[in-house]
Amino acid sequence: MKYIKRGLLGLLVLLALAAAALQASGHGYIWNALRFTYLQGYNTAHIDDARNFTQARVAGGTPQPWPAAQALPLSDGTAAYLRQHRSAAFLVAQRGALVHESYFPPYGPDSRTNVFSMAKTLVTMLAGAAVADGTVSSFDAPLATWITEYAGHPQGRQATLAQLSAMTSGHAWDENYYLPLNPTTELYFGGDAQGTVLRQGFEREPGSGYEYSSASTQVLAIALQRALQAREPGTTLSAYASRRLWQPLGLAEASWSLDHPREDGGMELAYCCLHTSARNMARLAQLLLQGGQWNGQPVLPADFVQRMTTSNGKVAHYGHGLWMDPQHSPPFWFMQGHLGQYAIVVPSRELVIVRLGQWRTKERQRHPSIPEEVYLYVQEALAMTEGR
Repeated sequence: MKYIKRGLLGLLVLLALAAAALQASGHGYIWNALRFTYLQGYNTAHIDDARNFTQARVAGGTPQPWPAAQALPLSDGTAAYLRQHRSAAFLVAQRGALVHESYFPPYGPDSRTNVFSMAKTLVTMLAGAAVADGTVSSFDAPLATWITEYAGHPQGRQATLAQLSAMTSGHAWDENYYLPLNPTTELYFGGDAQGTVLRQGFEREPGSGYEYSSASTQVLAIALQRALQAREPGTTLSAYASRRLWQPLGLAEASWSLDHPREDGGMELAYCCLHTSARNMARLAQLLLQGGQWNGQPVLPADFVQRMTTSNGKVAHYGHGLWMDPQHSPPFWFMQGHLGQYAIVVPSRELVIVRLGQWRTKERQRHPSIPEEVYLYVQEALAMTEGR
């Protein structure tokens, strides 16, 4: 027994020393990463992790039910694939009417799950709303107008808001979702999103190339929040999202994870971590499909939506906050998040497709940057609505 006690004591001493070393090296966030993933049975962030973070409320609007439409069946093969990959929801809407809706236990229509990087699209949409409101002078305005920390940086002062959205700003970042010691993990679990991303400089000339980066969206969100607060002190991204999108579209209440409590200056983990329903994501995609119009009123400028849904000029598969395959027949574009969160739009067929879930495959066959399962979901919706 005494040897067991000595062994446990030795283990505790080693853990204490490891904790002290990580804290001293600036990697104390690793403990949160372990606590919120492996110790909860996951090997990465997961769709039900709202409980691990302080949540900011995104207040909903007056509900606007989807128009009634004939319910269309899901093929056996796709249904099996969705179950196998632990899906939460699969929705298809055509011409503004919901034609298919599947949920997989324990999830249902009111479930809120983390849509991860689909929030990047939302931040770009909010930037477009701020331009329309006059809060931001132009989508092409210099980043350093609001991020004065970069005013003296030779590349940082050239970067624009639009380049952050297009992932072409040249902001230095290492995007990795599984390595424990890396800036992406620190951004998620470290409790200081602003400090983490603004410590990074720029590694290339703005506009010279494309590199997908969560930090770019977080920097865009910091600039947007500062612009909002300069006009209306105390305005948060969550409140602005409610006012400009949730209320006009009649979306159900959602929440947005904060890096630390609001009373201590916390802000939204804007590049990810919006917790919302599949129906809400379908409506946001429907707004873009409709060119920013909702019930005959402009929610977002049509030219801004056009810019979002057009390739960024550096790569064909990314626009502004949106992925796309313009060469596919028919072309489509989509929001995408970690673990296979998708909101896909096929404009020529007036289709919106939403899939939320716990897991995805990363297999790529037709396109080096787009998971093969995206094409599965597109083909399923096309076949389902053929002739309709």
